[in-house]
Amino acid sequence: MARNGWMMLGGLLLISAAVDAADANGQFVVKGAGLLSCGEFITERDKRSESYQYIGGWVDGFVTAHNKYAPDTYDVTSFENTELLLAVMDNHCRANPQDRLYPVLNSIVDKLAPERLQQQSPGVQLADGRHTAVLYRETISRIQQRLRELDLYKSGIDGTFSDATRSALAAFQKDHDLQPTGFPDQTTLWRLLRN
Repeated sequence: MARNGWMMLGGLLLISAAVDAADANGQFVVKGAGLLSCGEFITERDKRSESYQYIGGWVDGFVTAHNKYAPDTYDVTSFENTELLLAVMDNHCRANPQDRLYPVLNSIVDKLAPERLQQQSPGVQLADGRHTAVLYRETISRIQQRLRELDLYKSGIDGTFSDATRSALAAFQKDHDLQPTGFPDQTTLWRLLRN
């Protein structure tokens, strides 16, 4: 990583000197970008700075550690990519610029946890000529199940992104004023599976 990027992030962390110190009750120290305020995050996100990229790396590390240490967890983000998590953080941070990133991300992960993947699931490569994505087979089954609950999907729940799945997803997108591509983009999946 570029030295000046590390220096910039280090400078931001020094600005965010309020640290939750460890104590006799077993509380822990937050390190890295988790110390930044939401206001600092917004500034770096708006600039799409190198520091913002490092914050994205911190988010990935946070999710990885959660996956490793949370019981019965293969992946707490069943479909959410890093940029979607950063967008959710941005939404919170714009209304709460004084909040620190660690509790913001921790709260998001806590909200995602009930829908986590508890077991390994194969990844399925999806492409439609304009978009590409990799989704877990289990996530595709969840998409099919949710579309069935909405009476948009009539076929079997098999974790295969079939033409029937694509058509049902396009109908959902149209019903929710999204571009009806039938492709499972992040916005569509958030609306379908998280709202």
